[in-house]
Amino acid sequence: MEVRDTFAHALPDTTSLHLDTWYLDDAHARITLLISSTQTAPRCPGCEVPARYVHSHYTRRLADLPWSGYAITWQLRVRKLFCANTKCPRRVFTERLPGIVAPWARCTLRLTARLLAVGLALGGAAGGVARRLGADFYG
Repeated sequence: MEVRDTFAHALPDTTSLHLDTWYLDDAHARITLLISSTQTAPRCPGCEVPARYVHSHYTRRLADLPWSGYAITWQLRVRKLFCANTKCPRRVFTERLPGIVAPWARCTLRLTARLLAVGLALGGAAGGVARRLGADFYG
């Protein structure tokens, strides 16, 4: 099995995400995954009508669960789309990835859940412990 295939299998949802490539930075113990959204019919969050036309693309930088001592960063390419509903107040919207990342979030939902569990268990000391576990957001 190729290394790229191994990383692709570690994604939380391989039906709506595609691993384009990855980079390893041994000096900083960081792996960067370049990921694209592959949703077939993203829906407008305002009216739920499926979009038909792409407005543009942009890249979101997200932290994910660490792997074997390496911090993981996603560079997630998502689309901005035109809403097909002429009565919807949203003319352009960004595709959502429910179950993977919350709108405007800077880390995956699975990392958020893990950090929340650490925070609840340790109270105010959680930040230092999370960094030592490799869950450093942007280090």
